[in-house]
Amino acid sequence: MKEKPILLQRFGRQLRVFRKQRMISREELGQKAGLSTKDIEELEAGKEDPKLSTISVLAGALDLSTEELLCLSEGHDSEYYAYRFHILQLVNTMSNQDLKKVIENVHRLSGKGQT
Repeated sequence: MKEKPILLQRFGRQLRVFRKQRMISREELGQKAGLSTKDIEELEAGKEDPKLSTISVLAGALDLSTEELLCLSEGHDSEYYAYRFHILQLVNTMSNQDLKKVIENVHRLSGKGQT
């Protein structure tokens, strides 16, 4: 039954992405869900097989539906999209002047200069 470890790894990755997206630590998530930091660490690493009730509690602690947390898509790196979403949230709160500075820095970091 080779599929089980793959599913656990995908679930763990999804859990980590949503936790990071909300900018909370493993300890904070554990407190919200009534789990230890070690439990969260093992779930994120795909080393522990969570019960349905645990998945439901974790989803609630992350302000998600259970279905959203269980969306185990293949192909795209969901962590990439989580960081991208977070950056967009930050950008939406910036003034035009700050946004211009951010764009200049992104161009400098990418090595593309300004267009």
